[in-house]
Amino acid sequence: MAELALVGDIGGTNSRFGLVDVGSTRVRDIAVQKNNNFGSLEESIGAYVKARGLTELAAAAVAVAGPVEGEVVSLTNRDWSFTRESLRKAAVAKRFRLLNDFEALAMSLPHLEGDDVVQIGGETPPRPGVKIVLGPGTGLGMATLAPLPLGGWMALPGEVGHITLPVATREEFDWREKMSKPGTPFESEDAITGGGLLLMYRTIADKPAQQTPEEVLQAALAGTDAAAVKTLDQFITWLARISGDAAMTMQARGGVYLAGGIAPSIVEKLKSGSFRSIFQEKGRLAHVMRPIPVYVIVDRFPAFKGCAAAIAE
Repeated sequence: MAELALVGDIGGTNSRFGLVDVGSTRVRDIAVQKNNNFGSLEESIGAYVKARGLTELAAAAVAVAGPVEGEVVSLTNRDWSFTRESLRKAAVAKRFRLLNDFEALAMSLPHLEGDDVVQIGGETPPRPGVKIVLGPGTGLGMATLAPLPLGGWMALPGEVGHITLPVATREEFDWREKMSKPGTPFESEDAITGGGLLLMYRTIADKPAQQTPEEVLQAALAGTDAAAVKTLDQFITWLARISGDAAMTMQARGGVYLAGGIAPSIVEKLKSGSFRSIFQEKGRLAHVMRPIPVYVIVDRFPAFKGCAAAIAE
């Protein structure tokens, strides 16, 4: 019992929990709990622990969707605030680690293998190299994972969602201009997110028939709505360009990983369409990009592996 640890991945809608043996990334007893059923994160953690009859844990690591600086931490998309100590007590854990969600995703990357990912081009790196993970979902998050000289890894947070959306053609410029509000910078995550996908669609559809990002995706993949098809194609173009820019900036020879809920649902289009060629379009330095592999994370709970790795440290 004393060498058992709790891992958690907390979003605005759901809290996901599991158990690992300290030193392992193999997760068991996974549960997804609706946040609306609890008044606080401490209550949600406590319910999970109590349901399994746990009275003491060696450690706990929880990843949350929001910044983790300061003593009091708040979720970005839910009115929950907490401290590290309050979560440690709720988890009845001796040690506790609080991580940002993309920090946890970055720490999971060395532990993803086999069916956890789908590779889109590039080559397997011959040695440990800088990796980046980015993911369009509610927002557009990013983190970098850098190898340390004496072994191990360091996760570095990033803010790719707040860079300027990279337009390259007259049509793209007009599209972005129609989506923009006067005097307000248009950021990448204003387009390359679930909400951005819907905004893109509504901007070009004469009579928008789709009402949610999920409906836009389904209609695009089924080919039943021309505006949805065009929207998804442009979404992939901008995602490829942002991914390539981030890879070039960080010299991410260890690979680019696409996380979140959208990328796995369009993985076949990413594999068969123009994503890879746009990703490595870098003129004189295209040869630098060609070996860099891109992976789509299809593991349902990758942040758990990152939390487990943080505990093992």
